[in-house]
Amino acid sequence: MDRSNAMPTVLHAPISPADIAPFKIGDVVYISGVLYTARDKAHDRMLADPHLPFSLQDACIYHSGPLIVKEGDTYRVVSAGPTTSARMNAQTPSIVKQGVTAIIGKGGMSQEVARSFAGRCMYLAFTGGCGMLAREKIVEVLDVYYAELGATEAVWKLKVLNFGPLLVAIDSRGDSIYETVRARSHERLLRLIAERKRAL
Repeated sequence: MDRSNAMPTVLHAPISPADIAPFKIGDVVYISGVLYTARDKAHDRMLADPHLPFSLQDACIYHSGPLIVKEGDTYRVVSAGPTTSARMNAQTPSIVKQGVTAIIGKGGMSQEVARSFAGRCMYLAFTGGCGMLAREKIVEVLDVYYAELGATEAVWKLKVLNFGPLLVAIDSRGDSIYETVRARSHERLLRLIAERKRAL
């Protein structure tokens, strides 16, 4: 899984399934183009809305509750760090079925979600606490949907340039870096226990 010599790639959103197919866990990418922020309430609303005001086909979802203020006729992004993706575990497989190809967040997602990604989507980990770094990569606020949910829960359509760095943490094969690390840690723990027993 040592891909330290791999060159980071810039993906242009909307992103097709063919675009994400070559990437494996451990790769580093950046994204330019359009992102849609979405947290818990936004996911529920998207799944319940028979007439979505935007398309999820080939879309990139950013798990974020950004701080955005309106100044005259424009919006200014104050901060836009990632939120914990596991909060959206239950809704994500259904969102992926609607065509989403990339999800950005922090902390990883469940194995059930990882399985739902196979052939369809990948998860990109962004470091928590990097709200200011994220803001610097946002070129423009293009639109806002479900504003009645509140600024942090609404869906914001953002234009970004070289957003990242983003670690491919779950790839479109369903492989998860979190499960890989967990399995290796478990094996290491068992070896340490066995060595300890032999030493007694």
